[in-house]
Formats: sequence, structure tokens, C-alpha cells
Amino acid sequence: MIDTAINIILFVMLVATALAVVRTKSLFAIVMLAGVFSLLSALLLVTLDAVDVAFTEAAVGAGIST
Repeated sequence: MIDTAINIILFVMLVATALAVVRTKSLFAIVMLAGVFSLLSALLLVTLDAVDVAFTEAAVGAGIST
């Protein structure tokens, strides 16, 4: 029950971040929001017990993309 609520909250935050990226016009803000999106994605993958995929997402998404 708690796991489902955490997954739903993280997914809603992912959708809100994606919408903010699409609507923002500042390049710096978009890059920062992309980093936040990557962090939230890694957190969601950790809650789904895919730690190796989450580590790769964190390294590639936050390290290389931003």
C-alpha cells in the first residue's frame, strides 16, 4: 500500500517536471529541470527494485546530460 502511494507520488512529480520542461523558455531552467527529472526517474526505479538501472539513469541522466 505504501509502495503504491510512493510510486504514484513520484510518477505525478515526473509528469509535473516534464510539463515544466516543455513550458519553460529559459535554457538554464530546462537543463536544471532535466536533472530533476533524471533524479526523480532514478528514485522511481529504486522503488521498483531496479537499482542497477537506477544507478545507470543517475550516472547518464544527471552526469552526462546536464
